[in-house]
Amino acid sequence: MKRLSTGSFIASLNDPDKANIILAGFPYDSTASFRSGSRFASREIRTYSQETIESFSFYLKKDLDEINFFDAGDMEIMIGDPATAIKKINKVAFDLIKDGKKLLGIGGEHLVTFPLYLAAREIYGDFTLLQLDAHADLRETYSDIEFSHACVMNLCLKNNLKKLVQLGVRSCTKEEYQKINNDSRIISLQNLSELDNVIETGEKIYLSLDVDFFDPAHFPATGTPEAGGSSFNDLLMILETLRAKGANIICADIVEFIPDLDFTKSCTAFAAKIIREILLAMS
Repeated sequence: MKRLSTGSFIASLNDPDKANIILAGFPYDSTASFRSGSRFASREIRTYSQETIESFSFYLKKDLDEINFFDAGDMEIMIGDPATAIKKINKVAFDLIKDGKKLLGIGGEHLVTFPLYLAAREIYGDFTLLQLDAHADLRETYSDIEFSHACVMNLCLKNNLKKLVQLGVRSCTKEEYQKINNDSRIISLQNLSELDNVIETGEKIYLSLDVDFFDPAHFPATGTPEAGGSSFNDLLMILETLRAKGANIICADIVEFIPDLDFTKSCTAFAAKIIREILLAMS
């Protein structure tokens, strides 16, 4: 992993051996289909976290100083072949969590979820993947490419994912819609209130957050924005639901934030606070 000159996320420990949660960047966006640039997200988020946000969460009444997490920096990865990128990301992710640590990954495009999922599954076994997203990401191929951000959840299902809970999906193909309705492993929710009914007490969760889950009025700086969507407060409600169910968030990621489209830096602030809240929820 490469330590960025911009430093670590606010309140990171200096010693990875003392951490039980690892924060790491996976700056890959070579299959982005509309607007690219998510590979720069982790750098911007780290800088903003040090300059502007508090380590204390007003919502959880808890401080990052109270938990043990380590910012491992960004993986060095070249733009290019997605199959090669998947193998490299998977190896790095596995090495980060092989001792039973938890992982919060910063993308990058949504394809990075697939190798992170594979690493988490090897360590933690079966778990539920909770996908917060505007898009189903269940295509077999996109532009004749299987390893694409538009296919990432289909890739996970093909690799032994037993339960996929989708929340916020409002765009898909006809074929994806049929898959959602015909595959018993997929649970598609439209209302936050439904989440409590599909998460088991103490369930292991991989939380994957594509920022186009949010209404573009709140978060426009993403590659494929979709009208409608959720808010920061909705995310807090989701995290509270998981906490109330005693869910164990063993791995998480935030993907598809493009800082070059964030002219006011409001999305950078949004993303940094999302990471703070997820880190605290994982602790």
